[in-house]
Amino acid sequence: MASSTHIEGRVVRIARPVEVLFAVFTDLTNFTKNIPPEMAGKADLTTTPDTLVARAQGMELGVKIAERTPFSRIVYEQYGNSPFPFSFTINLDSPDPSHTDFQLVMDTELSGMFKMMLGGKLKEIVDRVTDQIEMALGAV
Repeated sequence: MASSTHIEGRVVRIARPVEVLFAVFTDLTNFTKNIPPEMAGKADLTTTPDTLVARAQGMELGVKIAERTPFSRIVYEQYGNSPFPFSFTINLDSPDPSHTDFQLVMDTELSGMFKMMLGGKLKEIVDRVTDQIEMALGAV
């Protein structure tokens, strides 16, 4: 029996206008433009503005944009083959014209076995992605 898992990342203030961040995160081709060559060879990536699918070592994991609420919310859902359903939500808030508060939230349904194996790792992933976005986009 699967149970719901909800993971909220910390809120990070980014020194960019909300319109810029919304544009970056609503086009999934942006996530593959600057992949280093040593990483590009490890996974077969297929992207469109609305979908991203990675295949490696016989596994496939994909996401699609399920919702775009201009300048405040973007929801990504599992796409293609996945061992469990999941979604990521990016919440954006603009405290002023030159800064954006960014938060990543993950929701999933995990069976008991997957929850034991992945529960803590998923929190680590949300935290690591938040840290990388903070470093890459210029946190305040």
